Amino acid sequence: MAGGCGTRLWPLSTEERPKQFLPLLSEKSLLAETFARLEPLSRDVWVAASSRHAALLAHELPAVPPDRVLSEPARRNSGPPILAAAVRFAHDGDPVTAAVPTDQTVRDAAAFRAALGAAAVEADRASVVILAVPPTRAETDFGYIETEDGAVRRFIEKPDAARAREYASSGRHLWNAGIFVFRPSRLIAEARRVAPELLAGVERYVASGSAADFEALPNISFDYAVMERASGVRSVPLNAGWSDVGTWRSVRDLRGGGDPAGNLVLSPVPVLAPGVRETAIVAGPEGVLVLPLERESELKESVEKLREREEPAARSR
Repeated sequence: MAGGCGTRLWPLSTEERPKQFLPLLSEKSLLAETFARLEPLSRDVWVAASSRHAALLAHELPAVPPDRVLSEPARRNSGPPILAAAVRFAHDGDPVTAAVPTDQTVRDAAAFRAALGAAAVEADRASVVILAVPPTRAETDFGYIETEDGAVRRFIEKPDAARAREYASSGRHLWNAGIFVFRPSRLIAEARRVAPELLAGVERYVASGSAADFEALPNISFDYAVMERASGVRSVPLNAGWSDVGTWRSVRDLRGGGDPAGNLVLSPVPVLAPGVRETAIVAGPEGVLVLPLERESELKESVEKLREREEPAARSR
């Protein structure tokens, strides 16, 4: 899954080049790193991505032939693309399928593949299997799942600080990594029960291939559309040093901790910031960011407001 709109890691991540296409942690993009982690498991790798990023995708993954690209004519979140892949694959042998975001990373690729293998075994007795991360801190920016003997009892959206502390120590609550493993026929059967209108729309799109049919689908996440109401969902723990690379703080930490003052500085020109601590200073194609890391929760809204202001000016030019 290689969609995205580029807000949380602005100004390097943009609508034209979202973070999965950026070499944030190594010389490879997050997309190319994800592909390299998966390639030892299977060469049958498909990529779902926006049609506007076709050239970027071809550049980053030259080994993926065009007929393995599931091109999305509009942004519709994760629900429609995952279900569309399931419908296609159910008619093509019904293989165990992993839906893997490309804007994440793990430190231990072998452990990541082992977790996917364990989930594949579970897939024939579950509607969907989730790879879930044992929490290492009281994190308020992640969704959680509550589990019991591997069965998922409920999904929990981003909790407040008190509940996050409770979940981090409970042993029953795991971070939802957004990595799903399933037998397509089993997922489709459950989706037909909990999201029949969405599935019917997806089936119309797969049959027609029409951009208009895809654009008619709702903009909805797979979690919200299917998973939160599904039964028979199971989980497999992912102990592989997982990160969603969703904040500049996480980028700083994954790159080695920043400068001696804890700053992350990414700029093509020298930056002097005497007295500045724990701050992201990033220069990119859309502007310059100076962000105290403790205020990262404000970045997405700030970027959205900036783009709203720029749209009228862009139309008038």
